[in-house]
This record gives sequence, C-alpha cells and structure tokens, in this order.
Amino acid sequence: MQTPLKKLFPLLTVSLLLVLLTGCWKKDDPVPEDKDLFGSYVLQYIELPQEGGGVTRVEGQNIRLHLTNVSTYQQANEPFAYDLNGDMLVNQYFGRYNITGAPIVPSDDPLDQVLEVRQVGTTKVGGTPEQMALEELYLSALEEVNLSRLSNNGNQLVLHSRYQNARLFFVSPEYCSLPQ
Repeated sequence: MQTPLKKLFPLLTVSLLLVLLTGCWKKDDPVPEDKDLFGSYVLQYIELPQEGGGVTRVEGQNIRLHLTNVSTYQQANEPFAYDLNGDMLVNQYFGRYNITGAPIVPSDDPLDQVLEVRQVGTTKVGGTPEQMALEELYLSALEEVNLSRLSNNGNQLVLHSRYQNARLFFVSPEYCSLPQ
C-alpha cells in the first residue's frame, strides 16, 4: 500500500521540474532600460555644430572606448572616479571619469547622466597629419564631456562635450561591422 506522500512524489517532481525549467526562458526578455554605462564602445562619429545651422560629421574610424567599473587610483580630495581607456587610430589613451547623477536641467530621457572625464593621458606615437588631427579632436572633446545619454537598450552611448558643443556617438562593438 502506497502512502499519500509516495502518491504525490511524481506530481511534486514534475511540478518542481516545470518551475525550474521556466526560469531558463528569460533569454527573450528585453534588456532593462536602466543598463549602466560600464562597457566597451566604438566611436561611430563626432558631430560638430556649425554657425548658421547644420553639423559637420567626422567619422570615428574604429576608435574604441572602455568605461570600467574599477578604480585603480583615488586621491583623497577628489570625488570617486572610475578608470577609462581605449584605442585611437595610432595611440592608446587612459583616464578617469565619474558620474555625478542626473542633469540639473531635467531632460525627457531618464538615462541622461552627468559624466565628467579628467586626467586623460595618451601614448605619444606619431601618425599621419589626418590621423593626429582626428585623435586631437577626439581627445579634446572627450576631456570636456559633461553629459551622457544611453539609448537603444544600452547599445548606443552619446557623450555631449563642451568642446565646440561636440557630440560623440558610440555603439556597442557587437553592433559594429568594423574589425576588432
């Protein structure tokens, strides 16, 4: 004669299996809208506004940016900052950034954050005048970043700069057809 627990065991086993298996179907869930900025990006282009309207678009030419969630050096008198680094056309660069919160002027995008870049250094390898001009433009704009906007489920990052009111448009590497 079977006890009531032995009769329920197959039913409980099947129920437990179904609960465990349904937890594996979360792959199709959308990416959360509050994805943080940490990660790697490829520069698509830099937009520079022109007097009288219009913009000049400078192609990014595979410049890479890595925003880490690690801080390797912190001075006592500065706010907490994370490390950043990347590869340009010829040189590599490195520096620090911090996120100080939402913009003072409210925006329609809740993912806008005040982001400040500082202490940027580079290697000093020479290249063609065109390569060096693009690297200089990129670094000048990067050092003056004051706002970030993450969109497209975290796959596009736009950095707003005080340098010539430039905007730097980045995309996640998996959405970029450029070589690694």
